[in-house]
Amino acid sequence: MAQDILGAIPLFKGLAEPERRELTALMRPRKIPATETVFWMGAAGDDFYVIGSGTLSVSCPDESGNEVKLATLGPGAFFGELSLLDGGPRTATVRAETPSSLLALGREDFLGFLVTHPDAAVQMLTILGQRQRETLDKVRGIRNANEAIAANTTKWERLAEKVAGLSATREFVLLNLIGCTLWIALNLLLSHLNRPGLRPFDQAPTFSVLSFIVTIEALFITLFVLISQGLQAERDRIRADLEYHVNVKAHQELTQLQQKVDRLTGMVGEKHGGN
Repeated sequence: MAQDILGAIPLFKGLAEPERRELTALMRPRKIPATETVFWMGAAGDDFYVIGSGTLSVSCPDESGNEVKLATLGPGAFFGELSLLDGGPRTATVRAETPSSLLALGREDFLGFLVTHPDAAVQMLTILGQRQRETLDKVRGIRNANEAIAANTTKWERLAEKVAGLSATREFVLLNLIGCTLWIALNLLLSHLNRPGLRPFDQAPTFSVLSFIVTIEALFITLFVLISQGLQAERDRIRADLEYHVNVKAHQELTQLQQKVDRLTGMVGEKHGGN
């Protein structure tokens, strides 16, 4: 593994190379057999890890309690950086899929490093502030639920929505009114002329052909409207579900980032206050 292993990690890449090398010297090697768990979600955390070799999986339970695999990490990847700063519980479970070698940086060693390198703490505080701003931008830029649903909508469903929307327009009502009026007027005119070869094609006063056409039209429009209403209900449900998960995720991420920013700010303040 390269000596400057922290150079590609966002939290540490802003540090000077000698500072990164000093941090690297504090890291301890650890061997993980296949299928062994590095740590469980919710467990107390105080170590940060960089993968030297092997493959590890990151997972967490969903709302039903089923384990969901979030990511697969390989050599050069890192995890557990949150616990370095806030000392909080682990936010996911990490398990070795193959025999793996890791380098672990303990929280006490890391905090000791910050005490002797206040400039590094300021640099990390800047990086965390940038990550918080990026998180807010991502939350604001989440794709509209309608666009997400439209990508999975079939041609038949789109046709049903168009027909349902068309049937509710003023133009459609006027077209039907004009068409029925002309139909009735033409048949009444033909019945009054009483000429051979010019008989009405829909006898008054029942106008059975027109009644049949109107009935069929109403039936199909009703079906299209029902389909459209079902799609709208599904769209509303998905939108509410997306908004809920987005709000929960944004709250968690912002809370974690704010805790880390507050902790680093406090460390820097104590260091300068002591001076």
